[in-house]
Amino acid sequence: MSKIRAVLFDFGGTLDGNGIHWRERTYRFIRCGHPEINRKEFDRADHAAVEQFIADGKAPTLNLRESADAIATGIYERLGLNLAEKNRYIDHFCRGVAESLNLNRRWLTTLGSRYQLGVISNNFGNAHGWCNEFGLSPLLDVVIDSTVVGVWKPEPEIFRAALFALGISPHETIYVGDSYSHDVCGAKGVGMWTAWLVGGEEKVCPDPSIVDVQLANIQDLERFLSQR
Repeated sequence: MSKIRAVLFDFGGTLDGNGIHWRERTYRFIRCGHPEINRKEFDRADHAAVEQFIADGKAPTLNLRESADAIATGIYERLGLNLAEKNRYIDHFCRGVAESLNLNRRWLTTLGSRYQLGVISNNFGNAHGWCNEFGLSPLLDVVIDSTVVGVWKPEPEIFRAALFALGISPHETIYVGDSYSHDVCGAKGVGMWTAWLVGGEEKVCPDPSIVDVQLANIQDLERFLSQR
């Protein structure tokens, strides 16, 4: 059994949200004030807003708040909601993101003394910028952004790009993510150890055999690593 030498993370929903994806956080906030909006209606608006955000071509130049604001504006407009409510949502969302990333930055500082660290993110071309923005970059040995490399999780090439950059084998690497289909399946497909961050959510696991550890809190990973 290979010793784990590198710990790689998803960004959105993992480092910035302890198991809850951006989309889900947005939906829950909107539903609090507008219970009449169903999931199908929201998902349709979210999908269209993200597609427009990408098509505008400005995504790689925007910081995290600007990115979240642009997407949320598209969602709120398509749902016919008041943009003043959108502004309250962005304040709420960004506070939560900052809290999670500040906490995890302190944890990564200690983790980095023992492991190589990195991020693999399905992002808009600004993963490096967001890591810089929140002070994570000095702690990371590699940052792989799907838009930059032209391949998206769960495709194996995006995981192999990180392994190649680190000069390490998949059996010496664990990948931590909140998405079963994108993160767990993708990482296990190239032979990595897998940590599935479920947080306090109830998530369906189609195949528990490919999940090496399930986490209620991202920092619970320490216990698993101490045994490897």
